[in-house]
Amino acid sequence: MAVLSAVREISSFIDPFSEASLVIVDADKGSLWVNTKITLKSYLGDPKKTAAAVLLTAIGWMAYEARDFAAGKIADHIWDNVFGKDAAGLSEDDRKEIASIVAKTIEAKIGQKPTQEVFAELESDPVVKGATVTGSNKEVPDYVVPRSEFRRRSGYGPADQQILRRRTTTEPATVTLISPVLELGNRRWKFRIGKSEFGAPIKDVGFLEAVLSGNISIVMKSGVQLTVLLETVEEYKNGAWTPVDRTVLRVLGLPTQAGGRQGSLFSRKQDD
Repeated sequence: MAVLSAVREISSFIDPFSEASLVIVDADKGSLWVNTKITLKSYLGDPKKTAAAVLLTAIGWMAYEARDFAAGKIADHIWDNVFGKDAAGLSEDDRKEIASIVAKTIEAKIGQKPTQEVFAELESDPVVKGATVTGSNKEVPDYVVPRSEFRRRSGYGPADQQILRRRTTTEPATVTLISPVLELGNRRWKFRIGKSEFGAPIKDVGFLEAVLSGNISIVMKSGVQLTVLLETVEEYKNGAWTPVDRTVLRVLGLPTQAGGRQGSLFSRKQDD
C-alpha cells in the first residue's frame, strides 16, 4: 500500500528509531473514504511531535502543495483543519519545532515517491474524482485534490513549482560602504561586495552608538570598506543559491590597505 510506504518513509526520516503503522478504523461505504490512525510502535523522540510531523508531511504531499510547508511556517488554519481542538494542546514552541521538522523532511523529498505512486493508482481508477488527507474524520477538509491534478502529482505531468530550499551562513566579509543610516534601528545600510549591491541592517549596537555619538567618525569618500560578520540567507532557485537577505551582526574592523598600512575608516575622538 503506497500510503503506508509514504508514512513509514517519512517516519523513519524524522525518527530513525520509530516504526509507524496505519490502523484502519472504519470506512465510508458510499465513497473511498477510509478512516485510519497512525500509530508509533517504537520511537526515540517525543511521540506526539513525531506523529504530528509525520501527519503534516503526508498532508503536505497528498493534500496541499508541498512547497506551502517547506518554508518552516505552517498557516494557523492548517493546524486547525488538521488537528481541530487538539491543536490547542500544542504550544507555539511545539508548532515551530514541528514546522521545522516538516520543512526539512519535505526539502529532502522524503515521502514524495510513494505519494506519486498513490496518485498514479488513483488516476488509473476513473471512479475517483478527488483525493485528500486530513487529520480528522469529523472535519470537512478545506482542500481536495481534483482529478485534474492527479497526473501532475504522480510525477508525469508538468513539473511542480520548485520546493523552497533555504540556508543561512555567517562569515566575515569585506564590504564597501555605499550609504550609512545615521540613526539607531533596523533601517538598512547600503553596501557592495564586488559588483553586487545590497541593503543590510547593522545589529552591532555598540558600533552604531559610537558612530552616532561621534566617538567613531566615518570618512565620507568612495571606496570606504568595513570588515563585518555577515549573516546571509540564501534560497535555492533554478539550480543555484541566491542571496535573499543579509544582516551585519558585528563590525569587526578594517582590512589592511595597500602598502601594509591600516586604513582609517573611523577614528576615535580624543578628549580635549
